[in-house]
Amino acid sequence: MRRSIFLFFLILYLSTTAGHIYTIDSYLNYGITKSIGSYRKLSMPKSMMTVEGRGGRHYSKLGIGQSLANLPMYYIGGLVEMAFPGQTVFKAYSEYVYIPHDWQRVRAEPQTIIRISELDGAWIFFATLTNAFIAAAACLLFFLTLRGFGVGAPGSFLGTSILALGTPFWVYARDLFGEPLFALSLLGTFYFLANPGRPLSGRRAALAGAFSSIGILTRMSFAPIVGIFALYIILAPGGSKDKPGLVLRYILWSLPGLIVVGLLNWVRFESILASGYHTAFDKGFSVPVVKGIVYNLFSPYRSLFLYAPPVLVFFFGAAYFAGKHRAHLVLIALITVYMFLLYSRWWAWHGGWCWGPRFYLPIIPLLMLPGLVYVQFARKRKLLWTTVGLGIAGFLVQLGAVFINYTAVYDYWIKIGILDWSEAGIHMFSPITTHWKAILATNPSQYDLWLVQGVREAGPAVLIVAALLVAGAIAAAGNLKREITGVAGADHEE
Repeated sequence: MRRSIFLFFLILYLSTTAGHIYTIDSYLNYGITKSIGSYRKLSMPKSMMTVEGRGGRHYSKLGIGQSLANLPMYYIGGLVEMAFPGQTVFKAYSEYVYIPHDWQRVRAEPQTIIRISELDGAWIFFATLTNAFIAAAACLLFFLTLRGFGVGAPGSFLGTSILALGTPFWVYARDLFGEPLFALSLLGTFYFLANPGRPLSGRRAALAGAFSSIGILTRMSFAPIVGIFALYIILAPGGSKDKPGLVLRYILWSLPGLIVVGLLNWVRFESILASGYHTAFDKGFSVPVVKGIVYNLFSPYRSLFLYAPPVLVFFFGAAYFAGKHRAHLVLIALITVYMFLLYSRWWAWHGGWCWGPRFYLPIIPLLMLPGLVYVQFARKRKLLWTTVGLGIAGFLVQLGAVFINYTAVYDYWIKIGILDWSEAGIHMFSPITTHWKAILATNPSQYDLWLVQGVREAGPAVLIVAALLVAGAIAAAGNLKREITGVAGADHEE
């Protein structure tokens, strides 16, 4: 079943991919992938937000984890480019959208960095598929986590589908931000350390440490989370008598990520503590924490509840979860509080040009967990349909950013004069409604889907790819239905 779950969501994400990058962070992640993969270098050409380091060379300030994860697909892209050089089908992207304003339509265009697709072709196209694989793997881990908490196979699949399509996971599976890899690392650590269906062992502690190590490579902000998990191992009731040994093994397997980050900082900036965020461009933790939290929870611009309505199920099941899994709830709460205190104070509390509360994508699965467990055991039809309704609402929200390039909306706001580069008052705007206006006003031929744009460039060939994806999705869904039905039957007999 694990393979079927992974393939189902992978095909779903590949079918709705954009095939290009959106913003400077994604470009930095790709730029380091290209430098390592093609030139065996850690530096990259000077551009916006690169940081000058040792020898006057320029580096990305972002963690290297995402860039390393991109390498397999980058190499595949290189092979395709060698076999079919200059194919325009890998350079296809939506060039503009229309957005209604004052009885007219404003033509809005995506950020100019999208044009790198015209230069790198298959290299960048395949690299951008990396997060589809990462997000599908995260969906599999979430399914297994729900099963570990006693949720049946049908309920686990439903909950995973809501996560996959009803939250920003769908949107970020199409881009090269590092948040999906952070989320995978967090879920992997949680699954191996805090799965009530499996007793904690030395092997599971080591696997959890390996996931945490990847998380640290992706973002240094993962490092304190290692301490939270270590505390959980020590204080959680029951389990192994050798808790100090398990903590030590977990931390030892988490150390490689920390060591590599320190070495990279030394090689690039001559200090193990200089990550690249020490430049004048970044204004540090300068936002009042209460203001940042309010913006990220309740503003129309970045509200977690608006962009990921399914997290509201947390409030349905928190009390029940506390009674059955108190230590797990405390663990989730500590990680959530840490993430909010950290990123709500960051000067770019909103995550920059992106979709929804990007920094909080990794904790969305953990926030959904208590509610989905409660839905399984409460067996209240009204509660189940409320959860499905939240999933549908989230699906409609994500559809806006799947069909419309979200950087084009920023171009629209700048053109009509309500947004400048200082981003003053940005918390007052709602990308969600603007995206839906664009969907209704734009010809579907300009929707931000590679299958749509690819047909325009190489019609028959892309139609064959689309047919294969549909056939694969149908086959995976059929196989998955049989497996879930079989598992559900076995659970019922037990």
